[in-house]
Amino acid sequence: MNRYRLIDWRHSGGPEAIGLCGTDDDPAQIARVAQAATRSQQRLLMCKETGDEGWWGSWAEVAFQVSRTAPYLTTPRGISRIEAVNVCDRNITLWNQFYEYLEFGNGRMPKLRPFCDWPYHAAFTRNNVPTFLDINPAPQFIQVVAQDPADIAASKTVLIQGIDVNGNALYNTPPGLPQQIGTRLVLQNPFSMLQTQMNSITGIQKDVTQGPVQFFQIDPNTGAAVLLLTMEPTEQTANYRRYFFNALPATCCGTASSPQTLTITAICKLEPLPLVSDTDYFLLQGDAALEAITLEAQAIRYSKVDESAAKTMSSGHHKDAVQILNGILANYMGVDAPAVLFKPFGSATLRRKHVGMI
Repeated sequence: MNRYRLIDWRHSGGPEAIGLCGTDDDPAQIARVAQAATRSQQRLLMCKETGDEGWWGSWAEVAFQVSRTAPYLTTPRGISRIEAVNVCDRNITLWNQFYEYLEFGNGRMPKLRPFCDWPYHAAFTRNNVPTFLDINPAPQFIQVVAQDPADIAASKTVLIQGIDVNGNALYNTPPGLPQQIGTRLVLQNPFSMLQTQMNSITGIQKDVTQGPVQFFQIDPNTGAAVLLLTMEPTEQTANYRRYFFNALPATCCGTASSPQTLTITAICKLEPLPLVSDTDYFLLQGDAALEAITLEAQAIRYSKVDESAAKTMSSGHHKDAVQILNGILANYMGVDAPAVLFKPFGSATLRRKHVGMI
């Protein structure tokens, strides 16, 4: 089974189906092809036919380290959500944000009294956050480190938004432009420092860079540095999902683990990232995935034409793409082999349990 990349679609004849030249190595032409492929993949991954499971290649099992003292997990870029999670090789319940606000529910977690009627081991979704770790303790200075000298030479910038030590939001007014929320820093060698001490960070934006960019909190008294976030080169805004794990066990099946952290595993739904270079992989996989991408690209093209016939053709191409993805999923996952098999009486037949049919 091949793992398809942008260059594979460029040379498959797919771009020619929407009026682009896939074999043209001009950077501007490659960018247009990449943009079309990105939109097609995003639409197929977000369409209503996807279902909860998703298409082949759109999920993965991932291991995470969660602190027992601060039991929060912030998933990295590339993960849309956690679908199921195991703690100590046992599945635990994963609740969304609305669960804790049910009218007759148990309220906000965690609870201090374990005898209350609420699930003891469970995970709960929290708000999206701009950093992997929160500023702690507040206030702290923010230091920005560029990993590639080319970004410093090009005077790339980052925009940090948040609340300062006085409880005020940061603002700046660029020359000739309207006022912006946040403070903009130019990447410098060896680092750039936000001179204002911060109580919290509410948002981070950066230019497209050649290398990753790291953000540290710097203690104003000791100078101790803690890494809050690392942004990838093509990443322009920081926004990640966070989960809270209630009552993480001290041991797993009687086996003591690290006193500070616990390894958990989860099935995660993957986030479609923009395709930029020829070596970027498609999230959608399978031997007919490129054909589905081409059909969806044609559907997008027809959807822009203001004619009733074009709308019908757009819908038809989309349905054909979904049909191919359903076929790929059936090929690799099977149709008559469900993940859940319910046997209330074990291996015994119903006849032995004195259960019959009328």
